[in-house]
Order: sequence, then structure tokens, then C-alpha cells
Amino acid sequence: MKTILYEEGYPPALRETYLAMIYGSVDSDQYRKLYVRRPNGELIDVIKNGDLACAYFVSSILTLCGFIKDGVHTTVDETLRDVEASSWIRTDTASIGSLVVWKKRKCSDGTYHRHLGFFVGQGEVISNDAISGHPKCHSLIEKDIVGEVIREVETFYTYPYF
Repeated sequence: MKTILYEEGYPPALRETYLAMIYGSVDSDQYRKLYVRRPNGELIDVIKNGDLACAYFVSSILTLCGFIKDGVHTTVDETLRDVEASSWIRTDTASIGSLVVWKKRKCSDGTYHRHLGFFVGQGEVISNDAISGHPKCHSLIEKDIVGEVIREVETFYTYPYF
């Protein structure tokens, strides 16, 4: 089966397509649900109405653009394994389109998770917001109401072919 990338040129997609997909995702319902069927037949939403959807959101765009090899993922660890296997370069600084990896923090399911998003410039990122279940544009440095940093950046990844 040919993909649109093969039909229209050669992968990966152009950087402009990638950025358009990131910007166009804001407030989208596209990443709120991902159903799987358990062996007992029970149908469950594994990303809990967008609450745990950051890896699904990021890896979906990376997959559609041909920037990772193993497809869509539901965990940060698997997404980052694929990112590294797909020639992304770990770096201490971000440029527009870089992946952002935030350090672990306790989430609504009671466990600790890292978080993923896309750097879009001027200290802003687009990542999935667990509360609304939608991708949102927000500050790279997340702070609480009194100005304390609540989630620190762990690292960035940049695609080498931009």
C-alpha cells in the first residue's frame, strides 16, 4: 500500500506540513479516544478521554509525517524509543518543531508519567492537556498559581533533516 507521502514525493513530509499539523491540532477532539478490546471482550479507552494522550498525540503526527518508523504509540517510553531509532537528535535546546520531553510527575491515574509536546517558538509549546483532553498551546515552563515550576523540561529532540 502506498502512503500519501510516497504518492506526492518522498518521505518524510515537508517541515511546513509537520508544523501545520501541530498548529492545526489545537483544541482538536482527534486525540481524545483510543479504544482497544481486552481478551474478555471489554472495550476500553486506553487514553481515558484524552487524559493520558500525549504520546498518542505526538506519535500520531510523527507517524503521519513519516518521522518515526514504528507507528502510533500510547506511552512516552515507546514513543521516545521510536524517536531515537528514527534518527532524532537529543539536544539541550529547542528549535521550532522540536519535541519536548518533560520530567515525570504524578498524574490523575496515581502514577508518575513523563509528558511530550512540540516546541513552537517564543517559549510556547503545543501538547495534550490532560484536563481538557485536547492539544493546547501553553508555556514551555509550567508553573502553579504562585509561580512555582510544576513540571521541568527533561530534554528536547530535533529532527536532523529540517
